[in-house]
Amino acid sequence: MSNCPHCAKRLRFTDWRPNCPACGVNLMFYGFEERFYEDAKRSELSMAGMRVGSKRMKASLAGSPWAKVRLFICFVPLASLLLPWGSLHAQLPFAAQAWQAGILGLVNVFLGNLDAVPYLQSMWGGPFGSLFQLGILLLGACVLAAVLGLLVLLLSLFSFLKLKRISAAVVVTSLLGMLVSAGGLVLGIFLQRASGALGNPIFTGALGFGAPLSFAMFACTAAANLILRKKGIHVEFAEGDEERAAIYKKVKAGEINLDDLPYPVVETAATRELEAAIVNEIGGEQA
Repeated sequence: MSNCPHCAKRLRFTDWRPNCPACGVNLMFYGFEERFYEDAKRSELSMAGMRVGSKRMKASLAGSPWAKVRLFICFVPLASLLLPWGSLHAQLPFAAQAWQAGILGLVNVFLGNLDAVPYLQSMWGGPFGSLFQLGILLLGACVLAAVLGLLVLLLSLFSFLKLKRISAAVVVTSLLGMLVSAGGLVLGIFLQRASGALGNPIFTGALGFGAPLSFAMFACTAAANLILRKKGIHVEFAEGDEERAAIYKKVKAGEINLDDLPYPVVETAATRELEAAIVNEIGGEQA
């Protein structure tokens, strides 16, 4: 049950014919031209929006030498954590335990390696508490660096959304990563000095070389994104596409009514050639 789009008469189940019983208008083709042009305009704008978004995404990932460098190095801060920042060792008579402040050590923790709990408790409560506390702080710094490295990776991959803003966010995140890496290096030095001061052959701590490497990798991502933000990326769009994409945003936001727009929405050389071809073809048929 529905109403006639022309005269608003209530249609019954028995009104099976294609024409309205009251006004006689064809129910299937009434308003066809308006719907056709509405769909054509919507298609013109939406396809242009897709093309603009696709070109911007490609350009942000590999549209310039610095974009390619940024894409190549965006994962290196996280990968640098494979090299431990420091480690704790327990040389026991029947078993040896080692805990590393790095990706592999974090994986062991998350996988539930509980064999080390008794030894860690003895280090915490005994005369080796300072050594264990430094090791925990170093591990915490490594966790924070891993989170920052993951943010650098994700933000770099999604930079096409807002190139300059996200590049600035990557710079800030990388600077924080450099700060955390420097703090990890200081903690590692304190850990090694505390181990030397204790002079115990069973519980020892060692400095790793992962923190300086992480510092350097975060510095690389900060420099690449800072340069990319300043230089930007030049993106070439087809004639009229950028204007169509801007109009489509306003249409979706309700600022512009699609019915008020002409067709084609944006006239270009390609649309003018198409219109001329149609006119020539119609003229030929009429002749």
